[in-house]
Amino acid sequence: MHLLRPRLVQMGAAAALVLGLATGTASVAAQDATPVGTPTAPAGCEVIATGLNSPRQLAVGPGGTIYFTEAGTGGDEVIKAVGDTEATPVASPEAGPPPPPSTRGTTGQVTAIAADGTQSVVASGLPSYSDGVGPTGIVVANGKIYVAIGGAYGRLGIDPLPNEDSVVSIDPATGAITQVADLGKYEVANNPDGTDVNPNLYGMDIGADGQLYVADAGGNTIYKVDPASGQFSLLGIVPQRTPAGAPVQPSASPVASPTAGGGNLQPVPTAVHVGADGNVYVGLLGALVPGVGGITVAQADGTFRDVVTARTAVVGVALSPDGRLLASEISLNIASSPPAAGDVVRFETNGTVTPILGGLATPNGIAFDANGNLLVVVNSVPMGPGASGEVLRCTPSILNGSTASVSSGLSTASVAAKFGD
Repeated sequence: MHLLRPRLVQMGAAAALVLGLATGTASVAAQDATPVGTPTAPAGCEVIATGLNSPRQLAVGPGGTIYFTEAGTGGDEVIKAVGDTEATPVASPEAGPPPPPSTRGTTGQVTAIAADGTQSVVASGLPSYSDGVGPTGIVVANGKIYVAIGGAYGRLGIDPLPNEDSVVSIDPATGAITQVADLGKYEVANNPDGTDVNPNLYGMDIGADGQLYVADAGGNTIYKVDPASGQFSLLGIVPQRTPAGAPVQPSASPVASPTAGGGNLQPVPTAVHVGADGNVYVGLLGALVPGVGGITVAQADGTFRDVVTARTAVVGVALSPDGRLLASEISLNIASSPPAAGDVVRFETNGTVTPILGGLATPNGIAFDANGNLLVVVNSVPMGPGASGEVLRCTPSILNGSTASVSSGLSTASVAAKFGD
């Protein structure tokens, strides 16, 4: 999968790798690159979970237990797209040693950190691709854990693994996994955005209405899923953007968009956060093009209202206990190899941006616990061998702002409207 449509912008391996939205040679960049960002916890933060394989997003459950997804390491099945004739990678003088083949399997899982700090696996055996695709969005509600699982079968033209590109429920006591909704099948059959067929579920949250809101990063869509019945509907298609970041596909209803043209770009919906203000916030990753990413609000009529624009790589969104909007940005220069460090920032209603944490290694999901501590997933993309993923817990005082630099020349912001308007 490409973060921006391949017929418009050709993206490098490092950029594809960062979100786990590509398969193939991206795994080489992960293994050969030097880790980026701060190797130890920033001031005001502590590491509360280590040794994780591509951790992505997190949620806080009853009793303060923290649950998070791990996309895993793939498996034993070597991936080859339908029509490929080359069974194994080939070395070349220009490229150096051949990359290891991409694989898939069932190494994705959900892990928990209890209030006493004990770390344990709640459920395992979930779909995983070695390029970082697997379990991502997570919600704790109704006595269950709901997980949005990504995939790549639609783009590759192969059969899906069980529960690939689906929302599942997990019994936290037994680890039993039950499929709730197969959203990948819908994307393959209907292709709502009218571009490539490419399901890959990412962020998810639950609203006051009891419905799950799910981002399909590959399909560029937001779904609304009833966790009780499994029935779902297409809430909206994320509009394409001009290179300057302006939406070019306003629509009053979620209907298929025409094939992009004229240099327009497609931002990728990543994080989903339903705020206490009722807004369904959607993080947008703009990949190689500054100004295409940001945060938009998915509205009931299928349209989107931008609240933060001109960002580059938003993958996590949360409202602080006092109602201020924060985002994690997985990299401030996603095109570099290795990708530049990322950050956590707060967007003020006067249009300014407050640095919270800078110099982070591929941060991803963010959330707040009952005590107002900020939780941040870091090292969400392995930049070397071994399980290097971590979860940070940062004291509420961190929200006063940080002196760490978060500017790169690629990432500026404007707040288009007060968040609750």
